[in-house]
Amino acid sequence: MIKTRGFSHVAVRVTDVEKAKTFYENVVGLKKIPRPQIKIPGEWYGIGDNQLHIIGGDRRPEGIDPTGPHMAIEVEDFAATRAKLDELGIPYLDGSAMRSRLTPEAARMVGQQLWIQDPDGNVVELRESAR
Repeated sequence: MIKTRGFSHVAVRVTDVEKAKTFYENVVGLKKIPRPQIKIPGEWYGIGDNQLHIIGGDRRPEGIDPTGPHMAIEVEDFAATRAKLDELGIPYLDGSAMRSRLTPEAARMVGQQLWIQDPDGNVVELRESAR
């Protein structure tokens, strides 16, 4: 069994990032938090100890889509989590390749990530924050 530490964030896909930002900032009252400089449009907001990530852009055509709607769960041990998924034969998308293209600061903000799908195709990000 994977050992979890807590809830990290929920991500939603939006068609117009600027309209979504206006809504979440001016209607819902959320405050922006730092977001790494990446090529995917969007914004991050703090909600207590958790976050909302809005993501703009088109859906990826196949497989697990880390830029689509998903929930993110913090895990205690990233390597053990990957090993458990391998043991169970659960397919995953490893964020290592994407992370290697980021600046050191952006990579620290992103942490280590694996994305899996539940039996209905919902995406779950299993992550460990950089320490």
